[in-house]
Amino acid sequence: MNDEQPYMIKKDGVAVRCGEQGIELCMEESGMSPTKVLSTLMEMRINVEKPEVIVDAIKNPGSWVVITKEPTIPDVMIEITDDEMEAYATYLPGFCSFQLSEEEILKLLKDKSLELISDDVAKMLLHAPLERILVAKGVPPVDGEDASLEWVYQKPVNPVAEDAQYVDFKEIISKWDYVTAGTVLVEKNPPQRGTPGKTVKGRIIAAKDGRDIDLRKMAGKNTLVTEDGLKIIAKIDGVVVKEGTRVSIISQLIVSGDVDYHTGNIEDFVDAVQIMGTVREGFKVKAKTSIQVHGVVEGAQLEAGQNIKIDGVVAGNDKAVLVAGNAVMARQITKARVQAPIVIAESGVLFSHVECTDLYLTHSKARIAGSTVLAERFIVAPNVGNDLAERVVLQITAPKSLNQEYEYVARVLSEKRKEYNEIQELAKKSPTMLKLYEEKMAMTATEIETLDERIKELLTRIQDSLKKARIFVREIVYPNVEIRFGSSVYLVRNELSFVTFVFEDGQVKFYPFSSPPPIPRVIISR
Repeated sequence: MNDEQPYMIKKDGVAVRCGEQGIELCMEESGMSPTKVLSTLMEMRINVEKPEVIVDAIKNPGSWVVITKEPTIPDVMIEITDDEMEAYATYLPGFCSFQLSEEEILKLLKDKSLELISDDVAKMLLHAPLERILVAKGVPPVDGEDASLEWVYQKPVNPVAEDAQYVDFKEIISKWDYVTAGTVLVEKNPPQRGTPGKTVKGRIIAAKDGRDIDLRKMAGKNTLVTEDGLKIIAKIDGVVVKEGTRVSIISQLIVSGDVDYHTGNIEDFVDAVQIMGTVREGFKVKAKTSIQVHGVVEGAQLEAGQNIKIDGVVAGNDKAVLVAGNAVMARQITKARVQAPIVIAESGVLFSHVECTDLYLTHSKARIAGSTVLAERFIVAPNVGNDLAERVVLQITAPKSLNQEYEYVARVLSEKRKEYNEIQELAKKSPTMLKLYEEKMAMTATEIETLDERIKELLTRIQDSLKKARIFVREIVYPNVEIRFGSSVYLVRNELSFVTFVFEDGQVKFYPFSSPPPIPRVIISR
């Protein structure tokens, strides 16, 4: 214990000291309330034996008055908040008695099981008697963060170069989020565990762990959750569709209106596309299997792996391009380029270019006018040409694969013959190398013979394919219509009715109309 006494302590204008005769009181100024002075003395734990002496001290500020001979023992008052997160201590000094040391104050505090903010709090209490000082502070719990999601599939906007002279907004504004199989759609940041807290008495306060998100409840059609449960990925190519928090991939896209600047181009990540409105000029629609348009196709580009069906007309404005792996069907095709094995038009093909295996016009008044049609097998039309005698070309060609092989073999044959002639010339100039040249010439001659045989086979097959082809015209063929089978041409100079064109004896001939083959049934994917 420390026997050294503090000389004097002041609080709220009240000074107290330990004098020779006991504890003395001195007022710094007059006019103070006796009640307030008494309250201050009670806070100092000083027992006032005669309250009237307080009045004497108030009347005589600056004078010391003995108020009690009873000493005051030092103590430490400790207050702990209800939630035990803070502890305050006040050092109550002794008067006419001993004072506590720092070690004694620390022991008193630690006996209360307090986890002190610092061992220096004892020194702070001694240097500020009667002051309420924070000596211990708890650690609040920290709740863990909830799991969060990142939607990572969004289609990036194509950057536009500053010096770009042309910007295709049809590509930039496309609202469809196309993804390929394996694309990450959603990525989860796992929940974090909470960090427990601790009160000033060392009691552990539990913290809440972050809430998790079950991605399995979000994974919709054609998606899957990775084994670690942190990602949703696409199982197929297609368009991302969100319904609430559920994400799916659709392979068949339905466009409720037109394909225009509200939708942008439609890419070929989907199997099938159904368009309830019109495909506007300049836009592209691509699908892996089929495209169905309930409205009109303007000067647009349509490409499908299997079929294209247009309930309205193709008003192509010389800009429309339709390419299908199996069939193109439309009410009417005007000013467009069409390429498909089967082309079916209800009312006609006008001012267009068509490449196909078979072309069928289904309406009794339908016609081909101002157009070029290249077919490998059948052309079936009620009328060809018109009263204005606008030029029409109907050409039967051999299958493309045969023509391509024929052109390739013919090119190689020409090169081999040229090579043979060059070797022959070298042999004449160098008799010493004659034996070597003769071997090379013999080998080249064999190759030429083989290629000649293949050329003959291909020509025979091409001629056979032309002989099997037919052009059926149920009503009228107008003048200025060219009928071509391979390189053979027949120009219609006078109207012909009810005829079938064939290829016989190397020439184009026509006979009375015969029954054409039935129109093939085409099924559109939905």
